Amino acid sequence: MNPLIFRKGVCDPHIHIFEGKAYMYATHDAPGYEDNFHMEDWQIWSSKNLIDWTLETVVEPEHFYCRGLNQCWALDAACKAGKYYLYYSTGDWGVGVAVSESPKGPFRDELGEPLVDYRIHPQGVPKWDPCVFEDDDGEFYLIVGTSKYEKPWDCYLIARLSEDMMHLAEPLRRLEYKGNPWPEDKASIHKYGGRYYLTHSSYAAVSDQVYGPYHYVGNTGCNIDHGSFFTYHNQTYFASGGMDNPNRYLRASYLAPCHYRENGEIVIDQKIMEYGCGQYDAVWEQIDASWYFDASRECKIIDEKGCFQTQIREGEYLYFPDISNVEENALIEFLACAEKEALLTVRENLLEGEVLGSCTIGEKLQGYSCKLNCKPGKKSLYFVAQGNMIIQYFTFIGNKRRSVLHPVFSTVGRGASLIFDPDAGNHQVLQNMELKGAFMEGPVDGGAGGAGTLTVPYYCSGQDTCLKVYVNEEYQGILSFPVTAVPYLGKTPCTSRIGIHLKPGLNSIKIDSGEEYQQGRLAIEHILVESRKTNDGVYSAANGVLEPRGNGCWDGFPQRETCIGAYSGRIVKYLEKPGDEVVFYQVDGGDGGLYTVELHYGRGESGSSSYQLIVDDKAQEIEFPATGGFSIKHMKNQRVTVQLNSGENIVRLRKTGKQDKGIYIDAIAVYKKTEGI
Repeated sequence: MNPLIFRKGVCDPHIHIFEGKAYMYATHDAPGYEDNFHMEDWQIWSSKNLIDWTLETVVEPEHFYCRGLNQCWALDAACKAGKYYLYYSTGDWGVGVAVSESPKGPFRDELGEPLVDYRIHPQGVPKWDPCVFEDDDGEFYLIVGTSKYEKPWDCYLIARLSEDMMHLAEPLRRLEYKGNPWPEDKASIHKYGGRYYLTHSSYAAVSDQVYGPYHYVGNTGCNIDHGSFFTYHNQTYFASGGMDNPNRYLRASYLAPCHYRENGEIVIDQKIMEYGCGQYDAVWEQIDASWYFDASRECKIIDEKGCFQTQIREGEYLYFPDISNVEENALIEFLACAEKEALLTVRENLLEGEVLGSCTIGEKLQGYSCKLNCKPGKKSLYFVAQGNMIIQYFTFIGNKRRSVLHPVFSTVGRGASLIFDPDAGNHQVLQNMELKGAFMEGPVDGGAGGAGTLTVPYYCSGQDTCLKVYVNEEYQGILSFPVTAVPYLGKTPCTSRIGIHLKPGLNSIKIDSGEEYQQGRLAIEHILVESRKTNDGVYSAANGVLEPRGNGCWDGFPQRETCIGAYSGRIVKYLEKPGDEVVFYQVDGGDGGLYTVELHYGRGESGSSSYQLIVDDKAQEIEFPATGGFSIKHMKNQRVTVQLNSGENIVRLRKTGKQDKGIYIDAIAVYKKTEGI
């Protein structure tokens, strides 16, 4: 899931693959500080699946030359000849280096002084936030930031490291960068496709030489803090920092696969940024093939429309682990084509695992489907090619609209708490749901509304247990949980189900143990809501494109933040200046016609804030009155009627009028206009 480690202040991630495992070297925002950063140590985390992260080491500044410090800024790591080197920033005053025989330490400060600081060339200029880059020839380079300093050192500095990795082999020099639209303090260099990429926040520049000149090529649109890039199982990832709420001084780390265009632009899909890496869900409208967790080789290509696809050859595979909510004997469809007629086989768990189904892929790019012979639950699937083919995405075809509410982004209370379970989505379940007053509450997509079904995967021990179900605060009935055979989810979890009534668009779901003590022990995985299948639906604002693109609240740009209780677990903030906007792509207009657009927003400032809602360049003015606060609990709905075209539409919400504090928005619901709504 994203963020990787929730509400613990683990941020500024640099991830490297050492000894077959992902190691994250991160800073640590101490919680409880609301007026500045307080960073007393660094942390090293590890993971094999990019889902479950283990804290390996807390690196304390007391063991280094800087001694006690509450400004332990960004760090990086490198490996050479079996030794591991840690490069750490002591505020903006300098950069130190430590060495170890293990990627997790313990690290020794053998120099006993900074590697670089304000005393070396250029003298008087602070140097901080290191990145270490290894080139193809085995040479290592140190990059540090000074970009908020005055000219001529308002830039990034670079120097080759010496053979021992603890000294400079040459003086620091200005890293030439042409067209930098917004200098940021933390720069990172990586190499892809023979080109050098200089990235800072969500900005990117490319060069043919490590020293530059670098030319600005674009913004990923992630508008989040310090970032780095790494490759694992033939997939390249962007690891970045971002706001985790409840304030800007408690940040977190995020992860998403990234793609590269021929012009050097780096593309990061916001949808997978929401979901996180290493896990998938059959309820998603589609799962892009380019989001694979593993593949025979890096196999991403771009079609003539700019869409990212995968190209796999005879005997090659794509691997997608932990696909939740696969239905029994599910129908799976691939948007694909083949060089000449070819066979795509679906195997479970292993490359040579059980065959669940197969389908013939023709030469035309279109949907090809097959029915899987499988039990319901979570599946790890290999797609194995017999022949050469292109796959753009796959989807699980069903006759219901499905929406999932996960505990981690829900409001939970009265003793309910998350624990590890490898068979669960996000590898977590919500335990203690039998306790008096325990509850889970959050928003789901009700589509066009009407009759629906609520399903909860669970395990229960001791005695049968029950929960009360509410939809939009209206009581729906009792959800019963009989005792299960095993005290964990398993590959085929037990489920409890109840019929409910939904309104169009966003619905608030709550399951509550009530005011009576119960004797059983109950843990639940998530809440699944099913309704009739139409083109009506809810669109997360955080999955839209924010304009202008930049580094969020620090520099006055719109940004996304983690928010418990929001749809998709994220909200969009700081749409404050005229021209700021969030763009929703692929809004389904069905056969076209009049639709209601319901915007779920909060506004804590008095008075109204002015916006335009734009559909295919047709704009209408909207005023958003104050709601009493910017928090999720103060959010209300603002409805407007729009004319949608058949098929996909682009919908923009753009700030107009005078600059103010604007609105916070988590989602829009789009459903067919009916009388009285």
